Amino acid sequence: MLSAAGAVDTRPVKKRLVRFQREHRRYFAAQRKVIAIERRLRTARERLSRLDAAQDEAVETLARALVADGHRRRNPFAAFGAPSPSRVARLPFADEVDVVHRLVAAVRRGGALGERTSEAARAADDAARAVGQAVIRVNEIEAQVRAARRTRDAVGRAWHSAYAGLKRGARAAADDGAPEIHAILFPAASRARSKRPLGVTAPGNATGVKRIAD
Repeated sequence: MLSAAGAVDTRPVKKRLVRFQREHRRYFAAQRKVIAIERRLRTARERLSRLDAAQDEAVETLARALVADGHRRRNPFAAFGAPSPSRVARLPFADEVDVVHRLVAAVRRGGALGERTSEAARAADDAARAVGQAVIRVNEIEAQVRAARRTRDAVGRAWHSAYAGLKRGARAAADDGAPEIHAILFPAASRARSKRPLGVTAPGNATGVKRIAD
């Protein structure tokens, strides 16, 4: 539409067109910011998933070490007040971090540890610490995304207002003897398409097996 504006005398709607051009630039900038932060969020979530997988493996390694030390094969964590390794792995990210830290502390309080168990406990604790830091980072970026979307949506409302004003002005110009403005800026085919600026409605969040606990 803005490109088409160069092909017609828009003086009858100059102020409305200038306003729309300004709001369109603002919206475009706000949307680009949302896209950039969402990209960072995807990267942070991917990193969190990788670290969580490493944590799950570290928990399994600790379980095997405890079984070798004589603990129950069905749930080697039972003596330390923790759920089984499979249940630990299904916990939300932050909850699993907390459980692993408490499990490692209980294992260390339990008495002398063999070298294999001691190393496995240290590795599980380190893995949980890394996941915890990644959870914090994801939470921070999610807050940034929400703020950016709110700003983008507010700008989007101004975009719609400017668009509607320009369209009304173009119709009025047609009544005043300049029908080409509305015909060129708002061709009939455009009526079948949505006038919502691309991306005003925030996409839904994907649901996974795990989530970041509140």
